[in-house]
Amino acid sequence: MNPMSLITLAITFMQLNMGQTADGKKILKEAMDVVQHLGSALKDKKITNAEKKAIVKELREFTKVTIKVIDDIVIPE
Repeated sequence: MNPMSLITLAITFMQLNMGQTADGKKILKEAMDVVQHLGSALKDKKITNAEKKAIVKELREFTKVTIKVIDDIVIPE
């Protein structure tokens, strides 16, 4: 990844994080973990079973956090 892309990614992540609630930040953190694991696994254009298990684990954590946040939403009547 070139330095400019890295800087752009950091600025985008910071902008996403600035206006978020604590729950929103948890979701973003888990999403970034999924993207990082996917990116590292796909560097050689092959996914091993260990990498697959790590990605599935991260996806489960992301799903768990997201479902909890959605379940905690109170809809006024």
